[in-house]
Parts: sequence; C-alpha cells; structure tokens
Amino acid sequence: MNKKFSMLLRIFVSIGLLFLLFWLMRGQIGDIWATIRSADMKFIYMALALFVANVSMLSYRMKIIFRGEDVIISFKESLQLTFIGYFFNNFMPTAVGGDIIKAHYAGLHSGEKIKSYASVLMDRFIGLYSFLIVAAVALLIDQGRIDSPTMRPMVFSLLAIGLVLFFVATNRHVARLMEKILTRVKMMSLGEKLNKIYAIVHDYRNRGGLVARSLAVSVAAQSIFFIIVYLFFISLGKPVSVGNTFLIMPVVAFISMLPSVGGLGVREGAIVAFFGPLAGKETAFAASLLLLFGYFFVSFIGGVIYFMWGVNIAEVKKAEQEAEELKA
Repeated sequence: MNKKFSMLLRIFVSIGLLFLLFWLMRGQIGDIWATIRSADMKFIYMALALFVANVSMLSYRMKIIFRGEDVIISFKESLQLTFIGYFFNNFMPTAVGGDIIKAHYAGLHSGEKIKSYASVLMDRFIGLYSFLIVAAVALLIDQGRIDSPTMRPMVFSLLAIGLVLFFVATNRHVARLMEKILTRVKMMSLGEKLNKIYAIVHDYRNRGGLVARSLAVSVAAQSIFFIIVYLFFISLGKPVSVGNTFLIMPVVAFISMLPSVGGLGVREGAIVAFFGPLAGKETAFAASLLLLFGYFFVSFIGGVIYFMWGVNIAEVKKAEQEAEELKA
C-alpha cells in the first residue's frame, strides 16, 4: 500500500505540476511551439551528443567507486547500468528509482549486494557534491551577473547542507551514534543492513584519492550537463550566460529531487522560475521541454539496453537455480 501511495503521489505531483505549467502558459503555447520549431538543430544535435558524453562520464565515475569496494564491473557494464537508471527514472511511474535499479543489477551481477548499494549511494553523494562545487565556483565567478535575490541564499543553504552531510558521513563520533541508532531498527534486519551500508560509506573518509578522482570526473560530467542546457538556450536564439547556467542548474537539480517521476514537472517549473527573468518565460519553458526530450533520448537508449539485459538476467537466474539444485 505504501509503494502504491508513493507511486500515485509521484505521478500526481509530476502530471499536476506539468499541467499547471501548461495552464499558466496557455496564452503563449503557440509562441512556445513556434520557438521550438524554429530552433537551430545543429545546437540540439550537439546537445544530444553531449548528453551521451555526460552519461559516459557518469558511468566512468560509478566504475571508479565500484572498484573502490572491490566490485569489479567493466566500463561497458557501468555504462549499461547508467542508461538503465535513466530509463527507470524517466519512463517508469514507480517508487523504485534508477539508483535502486542500478544497485540491484550490479549486485546481481557481482554477487555483492550490500557493497553495490553502498557504492551507488556513494556515487549519488559524490554527484550531489559536484553540483555544489560547480555552484560555488559559479557564484564566485559570476556573482554580480544574475538579478535574482533568492539565488545566492539558496546556493549558500545547499552548501551548508552539503557540509553537514559531509560531517555526518565522515565524523567518527557521529558514526558511533548512527551505529547505535540503526542497531535499534529490528524490522526485517533493516537496521543491520543500513549499518553495513553506512559503515562502507563512512570508510570512504580513508580513501581520499579515490574520492578526489571520482569527484573530479563528476565535476567534469556535471559541467557538460550544464553546457547542454546552455546549448538548448542558444538553439532557441535566447542565450543566457554560461555563468548563470552553471549557477542556476545545480539549484534546479536539487529541486528536481522532490517526489515526482524522474523530476518531471518539478524540473520544468524550476527552469521556468529561475531562467524566466533572464530569457523570458516562453523561452525558458521551451528550453525545459528540449531538456526533457534529451532525457527521453537517453532513457530510450536505456530502455533498449534494459530489455536486452532482461534476457541475460533471466539466464543468470536460471543458472543459479540449477546450481542450487545440483548442490541439493
């Protein structure tokens, strides 16, 4: 029942917010469609190519983190898992996110379920911190070029939250406290499993080199993603500055984590709200739809990979069952 309620809530939020956006922009729908139709396709093609490059770099980051836990997956397998994650994030109206799917299949492939889930969790943490780093740098470089009184406080708030989470994840005293708290959770041995995952994540405090390398790859990957958004605005003939894009999009990314189907509706609303004063609401909404198309593009690739993997996973399960029968 909880899963069904969560699924319905996400669908309601996504469809509701998207419908609200279209309703608020109903007088400009014709202009928005005309803007999209007149977009410069060469910039859109460049953006889609960079989307694939972005996914490739995120896959390489995940491969680095998995290897840090002695979970050996090839770059090809990491790339497939990342595309599959996009598929579940953007196509499937389910409470199971793309990260869970990636961890599940990585654990099935490697036989290291706890380490796989912890690695995917750490991959997400590093991704979020790279957003914060990019936002902080953009704030320092482009601080005087954005006319939004709310942007700086939001960026500083996110940076503060990031520092608190870093403290929780790395401090020894907090680690002991977390262990005591999680040990009390007895239901379905959930506390024990969460303790194992937290212990693995906490252990990354002793792996500075690995974290630094994956963080550097992540910053590069997120920078490519922000350039994608910048190219979409250029294609529409209403470019915004690179600095503004690098400052606003991390905030959009965090807002997109609110309950929804892959950020649908939430992400588009945030783009219109923050980029609207810079490029006009019609152009911002058109850019958000182009970005949505980009997500559908990589999600389609992920869907093809997933259905191809479905056959392989079935064969693996069958082999495991046969092995158990032989042991019996």
